[in-house]
Amino acid sequence: MLDYKFSKGATYLCACTYGPDSMALLDMMQKEGIKPIVICINYHKFEESSDDYIKLASYCGARGLTLEYLDAATLPPEEAYHDTDDFKKWARKVRYAFFQKIYQQYNAKGLVIAHQQDDLLEAYLINRERGEKKGNYGMSPVSTQYGMVIIRPLLRYTKEELLEYNAENRVPFSAKKESFEERFTRDPIREKINALSIIERENLIAEMQSVNDEKIKLVDEFNQSIDEGEELEIRPLIALSRDEFAATLMRFMRRAPEEIVLTPESLAEIRKLCLSPNPNASLKLGNDTYLIKEYDILILGRNYDELLYSYTLEKPGKLETAEFDLDFSMGAEDRGITAEDYPLTIRTTRPTDRYVVHGFLEPVHSLYSTWKMPVAYRYVWPIFINKNGKVVYVPRFRRYFHEYHTSLLKLHLPNVEE
Repeated sequence: MLDYKFSKGATYLCACTYGPDSMALLDMMQKEGIKPIVICINYHKFEESSDDYIKLASYCGARGLTLEYLDAATLPPEEAYHDTDDFKKWARKVRYAFFQKIYQQYNAKGLVIAHQQDDLLEAYLINRERGEKKGNYGMSPVSTQYGMVIIRPLLRYTKEELLEYNAENRVPFSAKKESFEERFTRDPIREKINALSIIERENLIAEMQSVNDEKIKLVDEFNQSIDEGEELEIRPLIALSRDEFAATLMRFMRRAPEEIVLTPESLAEIRKLCLSPNPNASLKLGNDTYLIKEYDILILGRNYDELLYSYTLEKPGKLETAEFDLDFSMGAEDRGITAEDYPLTIRTTRPTDRYVVHGFLEPVHSLYSTWKMPVAYRYVWPIFINKNGKVVYVPRFRRYFHEYHTSLLKLHLPNVEE
């Protein structure tokens, strides 16, 4: 429904005006199991402002939602609106100052805003008139501003689709609130957008796609590589705009074994990691999750200086551990391990580990990706290193596989979802 994957344990703010767009967004978030902190500002620009706030407060109270409210009439004189002020600029300044305050108060992980396709078209046309070219059609689904992660999950919806959604789902809203926004906060170019026919709108969207074709292609390639693999190439990643950089990394974090919520600060640290001349480094993102830089790629894993386990087998024999049982008493030549390899070290992998496969030296973590090994397994999967420090054996992972070796190796793996 919404074009964003929310973290269930995180706190989000939802900017709400009681207009149709923001009320549709608020309803959709709740249907996805997210109960955001609702934030609302009363600028006192039309008579129904206070009535709409009362209705919004009643709506939130009935659904157990926290509402944070700013009455612009209570602002100190130096922050209040004056007749000589540009209302749109003043309102934006007040709005984001309030958003920042609440964001910090709740240690929020994202501010969710109900921008939709009409807003997208408006931003694009404004950029076009100014001669600017920006990625993501002039407005990013994820951006970082004012120390906040700003999320716009409705950019694929048209105004009409949101009105239809509200009608079908009996979502209350104020039509007068929308009229107020059009009059006081919208750019005059919105009138041109409202007058577009379906064909003209589709042509304008196609134009946006054409203008941003190369950037869109690069982002799509990233999304495909994330869906199919376990690593990100650093050079094209840092070539993205900051908003696209953030959106790409947030998508990448879905592959982590725990929920990782990125902040503007952590995104800045990741960019610093990417640009560092150090070829091997790591950044802790969660309890047990690290973003690991290995030369020109980023992978998710444990800190390469922190092994889950490491055991030594001095000579052919048996070994019983919490992670595996093995019996190499009769040798393990069927696994490519010879008597000259002892003492063997059996441990979890590091990013720098390499293994010869079909005559080529491959990173072990790349094999895990090729094998489509569940992430939870990768943290406990054993590799075998001989006395000279060479990786001599990595058990082959297959989801459906019957053991054919005569030497015994039984792994005790965690349960994972299919």
